[in-house]
Amino acid sequence: MAILKVGVSSEIITPPVGIPMAGFAARTEVSQGIHDDLYASMLLLEKGDTRAVLVTLDLIGLKRTEMIKLREIVGRKVGVSPSEVMIACSHTHSGPSLKPNPISSVPIKRQQKLIDKWLRGLRSTLGVLAEKVSENLVEAKVKYGKGYATGLSYNRRKSIPEGACMLIMETGRMRNAVREQYKAWRMPLELIEKRAVPGIPTGSIDPEVLIVKFETTNGNPIATLINFSCHPVTLGPSNLLISADYPGYLRSLIEEAIGGIVLFTQGASGDVRPFYSERTFKEAERIGMALASIVLRAMNHMEELPLRIGIKVVNTTFELPLREIPSPEEAKKLISEVEEKMKRAIERQDFQEVRKLDEELIMLKRIAGIPVGLPPQWLGVPSQVVKQVLEPIHEQEKICELQALAIGDVILAAIPGELFVELGLEIKKRSWSKRTIVVTLANGSIGYIPTKKAYEEGGYETRSLLKPGVGEIIVDRMIELIEKLKRQ
Repeated sequence: MAILKVGVSSEIITPPVGIPMAGFAARTEVSQGIHDDLYASMLLLEKGDTRAVLVTLDLIGLKRTEMIKLREIVGRKVGVSPSEVMIACSHTHSGPSLKPNPISSVPIKRQQKLIDKWLRGLRSTLGVLAEKVSENLVEAKVKYGKGYATGLSYNRRKSIPEGACMLIMETGRMRNAVREQYKAWRMPLELIEKRAVPGIPTGSIDPEVLIVKFETTNGNPIATLINFSCHPVTLGPSNLLISADYPGYLRSLIEEAIGGIVLFTQGASGDVRPFYSERTFKEAERIGMALASIVLRAMNHMEELPLRIGIKVVNTTFELPLREIPSPEEAKKLISEVEEKMKRAIERQDFQEVRKLDEELIMLKRIAGIPVGLPPQWLGVPSQVVKQVLEPIHEQEKICELQALAIGDVILAAIPGELFVELGLEIKKRSWSKRTIVVTLANGSIGYIPTKKAYEEGGYETRSLLKPGVGEIIVDRMIELIEKLKRQ
């Protein structure tokens, strides 16, 4: 029986200065420089006649249409179907955007030229990587391990009686977050004093740092796959330098410490972000260093998988149930009606209703194409720097592809969006394999995937056009895929 072979390679994919940046509605300008390089890394797995490929990119995410093109390029070069290629993004908020920034001082046409040129380069780079990994295949053994990171990440949704208070801010501002939220909902001061609680994060996180290490048969490092659930948003909207954020520091530290190539994948972090006292590269380095320390300690206790493990890949594709929204013309008509309802709700001190109507107004204005001043609690910046940003409803992806890649009993469960951590934990809990790794922003990007409960509570992420319950459907379908792996 054949032994598993792996090939790995990595290339810089840093975009040119002047390209727009992805991730923050409050970011008003294009990139002004490069702090650290972005990378594409590729791992080819071969067992006999079976091959599968994992690609990791230091990008916020890519839509399904672009992912299909990239998977086709890679698949063609290594001799597999696109369905046997998994491409996952780290979700850095300091990388390039594939859409021009309309409020930047740089003309949109100039931005688009830079985007198009960089995108052509990315496609070419993945083709080159695919050739390299095919040429450097070696027999390998696989090790699996895990560490635990507590105190680095937190759930940014604080449950309060009125719904959810968003804790998108530095730790120093969290204490008064509920108070500030109540003020934004026009609650009288005497009620605020009575109801406000400290904004201490209490929601779910996933502290597991999952590690899959590939070594030559004589123990030399080839590649290390690391998975952690936490938004790479250490650097805020004021940062205009290209950066991989904390995953970049993690990668460079591990590669320097043990050698080989690191592939970072983002876990279920739709509602999870890092604790920080300031939004600086120093903070990104601190988080990367802490995670690197956890990974290196965990490597002392890794379990080696059987030498002759197999590789399997299964996929499923389905149409996403979407919420019905009014036309731009209908939305404009509804705005004054909702504003009148808001006045009455404030008068009768029904602040749960005020919260709902407030969020409905934001949605209606986005649909109507009216400039929206998003709440500072949503943008993570002080109110004095909140800009009036035009944030229309964009075309929502209508197709969801789920993919499960098994390396022995290590399963990579790929989901094309920002899955809430509660849903990721549910997949791990229900999977027959206790070595299940949830990989998000993979093979597409359908946006936030909240829980049903989150839709009831409201908040930033529930602007999603996915119908309530889609997250639970995705969990069920992923479990079906993982069961399919077991039967094969």
